[in-house]
Amino acid sequence: MKLLALETSTENCSVALKNDDKVIYRSSLTTIKHAEIILPMVDEILKEACLDKKALDGIVLSVGPGSFTGVRVASSTAQGLALALNLKIAKVTSLKTLALEALSKAFNPSYIVSSIDARMNEVYIAVYKVDADNLELLGEEKVLPPKVALDYVLSQIKDCQNVVTCGSGIELLQQEGLNPAFEKQAAFPQAQFMLTEGERLFKSGDVVNPEEALPLYVRNEVTWKKVNEQH
Repeated sequence: MKLLALETSTENCSVALKNDDKVIYRSSLTTIKHAEIILPMVDEILKEACLDKKALDGIVLSVGPGSFTGVRVASSTAQGLALALNLKIAKVTSLKTLALEALSKAFNPSYIVSSIDARMNEVYIAVYKVDADNLELLGEEKVLPPKVALDYVLSQIKDCQNVVTCGSGIELLQQEGLNPAFEKQAAFPQAQFMLTEGERLFKSGDVVNPEEALPLYVRNEVTWKKVNEQH
């Protein structure tokens, strides 16, 4: 398959292309320029692959959670491309994208703790149980204060053997007592690690139309309102 993956939920802006058996990717750490650089990055990897946009079979979108602006950049870009090219979209969360990278790098992990710094003294958190090459989400993806998030992690992990971590929120969890011996395998979500999952979703038909490819914020919507709009 020929799939384009987009990930902009954190400081890292990344795109990746699966051109049958070949993968090409680009990433850039930047806090404010995601909207400016994402389409040029897409054009760059398509040019390197000598592939026209019209040859794409689909788009793999990291829907978040993460930066409010960041997740909207990837979502709106994916929607625009998919509408123009009449393509479907496979949705992967940023927390799972991190876990997929950790899974690819770690040796025989039992659990993967994925966390992104959500600011405002909170972290996005997800715990996955590893079964062969599959990730089973335990509970649900949440946004919690670091101390509460640590308690949540420990409630999900039945033993502390072969635990690996990933994401920018891990240091905040370590400050609350998360075992620093749990090896961290990834810092930011990277689009290239979404491609295999995206292909699986396309083959199973678990894809959506462009208008359904909405950002995943996890936070309650009231968080984003101005103070005078909150009730």
